[in-house]
Amino acid sequence: MKKLFTLLSVLALATCSLVAQDIDQNFVFVDENEEIVENGATVVRNLIETNEDGLEVIYSGLSVADMGAAPNVYLKMKYNITQIDNGSYQICFPMTCNMQTTVGMYETSPGQVNMGLQDIQSEWFPTADGMCVVTLSIETFTKSPGFPPRYEHLGYGPSVTLKFVKGGAPEPLKGDVNGDGEVNISDVNAMIDFILLSSNDPIADVNGDGEVNISDVNEVISIILSSI
Repeated sequence: MKKLFTLLSVLALATCSLVAQDIDQNFVFVDENEEIVENGATVVRNLIETNEDGLEVIYSGLSVADMGAAPNVYLKMKYNITQIDNGSYQICFPMTCNMQTTVGMYETSPGQVNMGLQDIQSEWFPTADGMCVVTLSIETFTKSPGFPPRYEHLGYGPSVTLKFVKGGAPEPLKGDVNGDGEVNISDVNAMIDFILLSSNDPIADVNGDGEVNISDVNEVISIILSSI
């Protein structure tokens, strides 16, 4: 009976995900080649470089592009750090830089994209082998006149999960579709996003049948229930 109730709860939350798909596409994430990164995608970065201060750093390589937003639209980068094994994570947007060393939910100050494309400067400074997992999400606002200015919420844009890796990537956890190191309701929601976007990303083919469909959602739910 407990497992049946849990399954119904999981399915109810998954259904909520289906109706919450109204994503504002006026701003999108793009990679180094200015190719759009799909909403909900996981991007793995493991190229270690040395910055001008002699510190090891792994860059995200991501920017945010203005696809036709109105002149008075501003945006924040919301970021959820779900894993940071060592070192520090930094994000600079639009003009200020934030640095964190612990997991948690954070956000940048509001700003606008200059000339249609702006580097987010999202990066991890590792001090040892490990991983840093961060999900970036866009939130949009209008700005009201006055001092101090008041920002009114408009909507939410796409999100992307960054997985910074030093020392080799660990074996992926079956069912961990969003790459946060756990298998839970977030992975069910991520699976639904993959299906709605008609994505054939191998990470979403949880049951290994060569297709990404509702069977993979059922497989993720089975993995969740088996751990209860």
